[in-house]
Amino acid sequence: MSNKQSMHMKGYVLQLFADRGPLWTDAVIDAVEAEYGVSGPYWRGTVRLTLVDLYAGGLLSEQEATVDPERTQGEERVLFKYALTDFGRERMAQSGLATNRGGVPA
Repeated sequence: MSNKQSMHMKGYVLQLFADRGPLWTDAVIDAVEAEYGVSGPYWRGTVRLTLVDLYAGGLLSEQEATVDPERTQGEERVLFKYALTDFGRERMAQSGLATNRGGVPA
């Protein structure tokens, strides 16, 4: 069981970006589904909504966009590539989400 599993989804998503750099929507969905042991349209929609919320709040920035039905279960859905902003990193540090490699708040 992961330590992040007890973390709220927004915090986990922010840490994904902090750890991995820019990510496409489908990669974030895959990571969340694997981490929390969930799947299906409801959870994919929940992750998309979380990403939009973080983008709207200025914690993520949009890097690219594409339409690729092979990556979206055959649907013509826009995929976005997001990256963590400096403001997002700052908010992570303020909220205790930013950690160094040892798991200690930065």
